[in-house]
Amino acid sequence: MTEPVPTSELLTVKQLISSFDWNTTLLGKQDSWPLNLQAILSLVLNTSLPMVIYWGRENIALYNDAYAKLIGTKHPALLGRPLIDVWPERKSHFNQIVSAVYQKETIQYTSDYQIPGVTHQHSTPTQIEVTYNPILGEQNQVQGMLSIVTESSLSTNSPIQTIEQLIGGLAHDFNTLLAGIIGNLELMQMRIEQNKADLLPRYIHAAQKAATQATEITHQLLSFSRRQILAPHIIDPNHTIQVLLDTFQNFIKEDKDTIKKHINLQIQLEADIWSVFCDPEHLKNAIIHIFQNACEAIRSSNGKIIIETHNVRVTPSHPLRKFIKQGEYINILIQDNGIGMPPDIINRATDPFFTTKPLGKRAGLGLSMAYGFTKQSNGHLTIDSNPKVGTRISLFLPRYYNSMTIQKLNSNSTKVNLLKTLLISQDNHLCMLLSENLKDLGYSMTIAQTTKETFTLLKSDDQFSFVAIDTRILPNTPTDFLSIINQNFPQLPILFITGYEETPIIFDSFIREQNFIIRKPITHTVLADCVKAIEDSKDHFI
Repeated sequence: MTEPVPTSELLTVKQLISSFDWNTTLLGKQDSWPLNLQAILSLVLNTSLPMVIYWGRENIALYNDAYAKLIGTKHPALLGRPLIDVWPERKSHFNQIVSAVYQKETIQYTSDYQIPGVTHQHSTPTQIEVTYNPILGEQNQVQGMLSIVTESSLSTNSPIQTIEQLIGGLAHDFNTLLAGIIGNLELMQMRIEQNKADLLPRYIHAAQKAATQATEITHQLLSFSRRQILAPHIIDPNHTIQVLLDTFQNFIKEDKDTIKKHINLQIQLEADIWSVFCDPEHLKNAIIHIFQNACEAIRSSNGKIIIETHNVRVTPSHPLRKFIKQGEYINILIQDNGIGMPPDIINRATDPFFTTKPLGKRAGLGLSMAYGFTKQSNGHLTIDSNPKVGTRISLFLPRYYNSMTIQKLNSNSTKVNLLKTLLISQDNHLCMLLSENLKDLGYSMTIAQTTKETFTLLKSDDQFSFVAIDTRILPNTPTDFLSIINQNFPQLPILFITGYEETPIIFDSFIREQNFIIRKPITHTVLADCVKAIEDSKDHFI
């Protein structure tokens, strides 16, 4: 007679977790678990890679079906229990990992592995790579660990699953940011009901900060998926760095670990730096991400970051000649005396989603975006680093020779004279948002929802300062829509409003010095900067 299969083997791990009596553990009722634990567990349960969460100082295990198969007869005994209770032979090794991870280190090792309880005649040892990441709470404290297991063959043959392995940091980033937005909005509502309006600015600032960080991640993802286009303009590299000085200082001040270190920032700019033609927003983001990495790499009390600009000529014998064309380039160099990187990390540093940071400390897109931006701008990015010495990252961008006055994107809250703009959009929410914001900036706005309305308005009124186009409307318009605007109104600046480009190639022939792009979500400050730049650009053509 065949023995009955244990009930637990017929259930998925997700079903076992739902039916488990968590009141018998230190975690307590499942609906009272911390939000970040619930979010990460959701990610773990819906991925095909073996993953396990060890939560709290007790290291209570929560894992997925892939991990259950990997641990053989240790499942389901391990679920909801500390690892060393079920796997005492691993106590010494596991305690070393716990000690390091709770110091906010990421541990990674490779070893031969055989599924427990399976005899050698039915199983061949497999080489696996195991990574332990700290799970950080809102106060930057370690709350647990996330372990991800990858077979060596999986790592080399399945790039999709490699991305799946590293997406956990991104999911946790978004969960933390959404908690910051939703939580502060709830507090604002409560304080309004309590007539405590004096407390609102604190919650507004916190929610705005979280939303801004979420926006940065979204823009990085769109750029990585090649659904975000570049809007190049003539840029003075020295000016770009100068306008970022406050951002650099704010980042240093907000770093919770700066109480343990001092960062000396030195700026050395070449006086007669050449101009470049590139996307100013992407250039600023690239510099900021490299600067953030430099700050985080500094662990001592005598930290130093040097930012330099140089004019560089790449000759046939120049080392960069095998990466970029011969010619003249500007070099933006960011150097730190931090912990540095070994060669194997340098080789992967620009890979999308690769990061050595703990879970929740950014998703590993920043440096890959900087690299992709320089390559798309016909430039290059280099990394020179030595462990315990520091890192030098250089951005090389081609010199721009056109004899135009360099455009400097300054923020200016002063209202301009009453001017008019035309918005082409079918999005009522966007129309209302822009109408209110442009009114505060001194503009009146006319709305067109179809191609026919657009050309009727443009022909009947030649006083529009610029035309704003919601790119969502373009797939529903004739393919020559932009060409007609360009041919009949060549001096009329175009502001493309975009969140996701299904066909970014459509814009290639419309990227001109007087055309701009603003990316959703739109804030008043960003819109004001862009409108000011549009008006300034009209005086910059020679």
